[in-house]
Formats: sequence, structure tokens, C-alpha cells
Amino acid sequence: MSYFHVISGSPSTLSRNNFLSKGLERRLAPYEIGLRSTHAIELQPFRAGASERLADLINTVRDARAILLVTPVPSEDWAGCMKTLLQFLPAGVLQYRPLLLIGTGGSVDELPNLERSLDRELTRLNGRLAVSSVHIGPKNWVFSASRAPWLTAGTELRLNRALDQLHSLTQEAVAIP
Repeated sequence: MSYFHVISGSPSTLSRNNFLSKGLERRLAPYEIGLRSTHAIELQPFRAGASERLADLINTVRDARAILLVTPVPSEDWAGCMKTLLQFLPAGVLQYRPLLLIGTGGSVDELPNLERSLDRELTRLNGRLAVSSVHIGPKNWVFSASRAPWLTAGTELRLNRALDQLHSLTQEAVAIP
């Protein structure tokens, strides 16, 4: 089964990014595309087993149909986790894989700053943002005491549209001999 790989740059595995990752898996199911995920925080050198997880990440990225980078915008001051993780990857590893950047937290006005902050590493990795980046800020979530947070209807629509475009790009790549 083909899969997309989501890399979370959140400083915690118990963040809204984690809820978002679970929702991405559900959204990709109709396409018969699986979702694998990595949390940048788990690959910090001081963590036990980090080098093995990094080797696994490199292999799964090479086999992934597309890459989704889900990371806080610069005002949240956590984009550093994502940039550090990208620095560990070998040059050119993202070549031929379309990327979708999902900036979380902060405001939509800060999304271009996030794109610029990752640009140098994405260039080194031969990564290209294949579709317009998506911003999911605090106002794009609905919270309830009785269930996990979920996205507003408009945010769901934007995210689904971006995933549709990303899926289309991966299908076009398969069709080329």
C-alpha cells in the first residue's frame, strides 16, 4: 500500500498537531493511501534510539508518495524542531516527492515566514512545496469537553482541497513512464 509521510515539528506528541495527524489519516483512507508519521522531537540526539528512528525515517521518506510537514509557525518559536530534523536528512532525499506544508498556531500572516525559514533546508533536500501551504491557527479548532478537538468546516474544506491536489500530483507521477 502506498503512503504519505507526515513529519510533525511540534515540541510535544500530545499537541493539536497529533490530533491533526490522526485526522489526516482518516482523510487519506478513501484514496487507499496510508499515513506514516514522525515527531521531530523524538529524533533529538539525546533520546534513546534516535539514530535508529532517523534511519527508519530516511527509508520511509524515500518510499513515501508525498511528504506533509506539520509544524508551528515561527511566532510559536517551535519551527526549530522541524528545521533541526530536516538538517539530519541526507541531501536530495525529498526529490520527486511533492510536499505540503501545514503551519499550525500563530496567525496566517506568519505562514510566509515559516516557508522562508524552511526554504534553505528544503532546497538542500530537493524538496518543493507542490501545493499552497495551509494554515491552521487556534481559531480553526473547535473544542469540546466530550470529545477530541476537531477542525472548523472551512478549515476542513481547505485541508481536503490541499490533500486532493497532493493526491492528484502523486497520481500524475505514477502515470509518467
